[in-house]
Amino acid sequence: MTGLAAIAEIGRAADPQADDEARRGGRRARRVRRQLRLRRDDELNIVSMIDVFAVLMFFLLVTSSISAARLKALALDLPATTLAREVPPPARPSLQLLADGLRVDIGDGRVQRLRPDDGARLSALLLAAKQRAPAQDGLDLRVAPDIAYDRVVAVIDALRAVSPQARAAGYPDELFPKLAIGEAAAGARR
Repeated sequence: MTGLAAIAEIGRAADPQADDEARRGGRRARRVRRQLRLRRDDELNIVSMIDVFAVLMFFLLVTSSISAARLKALALDLPATTLAREVPPPARPSLQLLADGLRVDIGDGRVQRLRPDDGARLSALLLAAKQRAPAQDGLDLRVAPDIAYDRVVAVIDALRAVSPQARAAGYPDELFPKLAIGEAAAGARR
């Protein structure tokens, strides 16, 4: 030991009260270090954060109401809407496949009855529907529940077949490529 350390050691041994304080100070230092080590610094103080958000919400609401009042203060002269008479689009052509044959409506409101094997007349009606509304590409096929599946397929094949008159008029391979199939209404069976 060096001389100074030996003198400090002799002084500590001579003073028991200083020795007690040193032990208590050591215990206190250990207790403080343990509390610091166990204390979690990663916790958020939620109360403070709620206070900050409440103040922010107040300022946001006040500034938005002022902005809205400024917009209402502007006298805008918007043009009036004109009541243009719009022409409703033509009705979609529809076919009903029933037990007694076909009922065809090309969109003009007149329902025509056809026999199931009358493909030439069906093609002529479909061409008339396409000439009436060239932009129309959809057709509704409603089938009665008691119709055999092969009859439905035969009608769909007839719909997809393009007549020579349609080809001569310059129409595409399918007059109505969008086909919607559904069940015929209960009153349509008669």
